[in-house]
Amino acid sequence: MRRSRSGGARPGAPAVPTVALAAGLAALVAVPAAAPAAPPTAIRVGGPSAPGEAKVALVGTNARRAGRRFTVVDRRGRTVLRGRLTAATGSPSPWRRVLRADLSPVTRPGAYRVRAAGRTSRAWTVRSRASSVPIRTILRFFSANADGREPSPVHGPAHLQDAVVADGPLAGQRVDLTGGWMDAGDTLKVTHTTAYATAALLAAARLDPADATALRAAAEVGVRWLVKAHPAPGVFIAQVGDARDHDLGFRDPAADDASPAPGIGVRVAYPGIGGDLGGKVALALALAAETRPAGPERDALVTAARDWYDAGKAAGRTMPQLPDPAGDFYVGDTQDDALAAGAAALHRVTGDPALLQDAVTHLAAFEPDGRLSWNALAGLAAADLCGRLGAPAAGDAAARDAGCGALVAQGRAAIARAGRSAFATPGAVGWGQTGENGGAGTLATLAGRAGLARGLAVGAGARDWLLGRNPWGASFVAGLGPSAPRALHHWASLRGPGLPVGAVVGGPASRDEILRQGFGAPRPSPFSTAAATYEDRVEDYVTSEPALDYAASSVLLLAALQAR
Repeated sequence: MRRSRSGGARPGAPAVPTVALAAGLAALVAVPAAAPAAPPTAIRVGGPSAPGEAKVALVGTNARRAGRRFTVVDRRGRTVLRGRLTAATGSPSPWRRVLRADLSPVTRPGAYRVRAAGRTSRAWTVRSRASSVPIRTILRFFSANADGREPSPVHGPAHLQDAVVADGPLAGQRVDLTGGWMDAGDTLKVTHTTAYATAALLAAARLDPADATALRAAAEVGVRWLVKAHPAPGVFIAQVGDARDHDLGFRDPAADDASPAPGIGVRVAYPGIGGDLGGKVALALALAAETRPAGPERDALVTAARDWYDAGKAAGRTMPQLPDPAGDFYVGDTQDDALAAGAAALHRVTGDPALLQDAVTHLAAFEPDGRLSWNALAGLAAADLCGRLGAPAAGDAAARDAGCGALVAQGRAAIARAGRSAFATPGAVGWGQTGENGGAGTLATLAGRAGLARGLAVGAGARDWLLGRNPWGASFVAGLGPSAPRALHHWASLRGPGLPVGAVVGGPASRDEILRQGFGAPRPSPFSTAAATYEDRVEDYVTSEPALDYAASSVLLLAALQAR
């Protein structure tokens, strides 16, 4: 579990069982890590790609090979494309050089391999509805992390006694907060990430009609819980469970109800509100209301969304850190972005012109940074006003223009960041890189649909980076793609390697950030550097823990690429 983007050192998710962790650390102490060897020449490809998308293979090498030939062969070994390698821009690390092979002319569905520099790549696939299989796979993670009596393929009913309210008007009272999703590799439920994931899934359903039914069904788990998280006037629940739950270690969630441990058998619910939390829950519930026909259910969702929005706006600040023993997870540092997104979505379902003005005002206060995450929602507000989030633009021309201008500015920032590396991830490298990649890739894609040159290509590159076109040649989605994660920092890993299927792990981070967590030096790899290190190791919760927001941002990227 992570803190905000401005939070400095971030705490890890629940500890691995003591015996396993001690054994792993002992092994690290007993065998000094060898210096990684120079990386061998390798071809990295991504996909699956749609026929009309930009497609690029990357060749990492220490030799001068620009201008050399490459070929693409089909499943039968027949050559379907010849071309010449060109130098990629941006840092080639960990190689001395990275070369591009433009595969975009290959548009016929099928499986292909790239031959260059004496190497042959793994198979790379072109197919229509290219995003559907990755989306359906990642949705399996949401099912696995479903709590309460929500169906899960990896655990039985769990946390059926959630929860006793910590303070405020309902202090000491038991309130029904069963259901929802567990946040990451542990079992806490966090309203920040539940709201963001719910909103991202519903926005993805808008963009991608082919997968809309599955996306909306997954989102309903979040919707049902968010409705419960406002149990009485003036009471808004920010988190269920706390540091005691978080630190207890991997265990079967279904066993928690029988635990005599304080804060485990009966968990604590912590109230809290700020503009950041109120805005993003309003966004999620307003998007949910939009999917309902006129009637009591729609009205109830709109009322709940308005309650969260009004309370958040009235708070006039981000939500304060929760009191001990809640922990310091997900401490936000901005509220204008979330209030803009919530106001835009509420305006769409209410028609209230004051909300439209709120959306424009709050959006103008947020400096475009090319980020979209649980703690950076301005891009969704901009895309919605601009009409690039799967629904028509705002009826007011000035609001539409403000949205489109902000969206293009966000896309430019994401594209600029992608240009820093030859592997072209638009996400800032750090803890939660896959979430940053998915969010920034979404902004580039949506801005591309608004006319920004290179936006669609950068978005496709973000998808390819996630699924294998990165220095490690590894997918960061369990159960999907090459060298997919097998040792996830998640309680389901106790049931076997590679679980839960569909989980999006954190991905690479700096070596220093990993070392600061105190669980030993990362395993050496010829493809890792001090600035970007990745390992598939249970103990390393920086690189191997999955989370709702990583998965949600990745799904939103995939849906944006598949949008009509």
